[in-house]
Amino acid sequence: MKKSIEEKNKIETNSDIHGRIEYIDQSLRSVDNRLRAVEKRLSIKTFEPDAGIISPEKEGNVDEFRVNGIIEKLQEMDRKLADIEKTTNETYVINIGSLKSQLSSIENRILKLENLNKITIGKIKVPIEFSGLAAAIVMFGTGYLIYNDHWNIIRSSYYPVAIGVLFGAVVMGKFIMTNRE
Repeated sequence: MKKSIEEKNKIETNSDIHGRIEYIDQSLRSVDNRLRAVEKRLSIKTFEPDAGIISPEKEGNVDEFRVNGIIEKLQEMDRKLADIEKTTNETYVINIGSLKSQLSSIENRILKLENLNKITIGKIKVPIEFSGLAAAIVMFGTGYLIYNDHWNIIRSSYYPVAIGVLFGAVVMGKFIMTNRE
């Protein structure tokens, strides 16, 4: 019986050793595969079509070459940005000048239109509406005619024609004053 127990222990020990050997073998294969993958990546990154495989001495030169290329590209982008900024500033100055001249022109026109219907009495500008002034004159004239019993003038066809001519003259005068420069 002792022998069978010892044999069992030997078999278990052998199978345990065998399992450990397989585990170590798998680990070695895995490490080997990883090393091959890293080797491939390194050979791809350092491969230059014209130069062949890069040696460690040349690797520093390649890095300098890449850095110099990046610096040149950054300087080129900086020049382009400076050109764009200059063009933008010139366009901005031109547009501002144009807008200022248009604004002053509009201001002058507004001032002219505001002062069109104003008369100056001393230092005070008084607004006058010419059609209202003409209507007031007609009303005072009509009131005077009615007060003095001159109904025949009011009833005649010349009186309304004269009022129409007066209002037409006021409108024409206002039109001419508005459109003159």
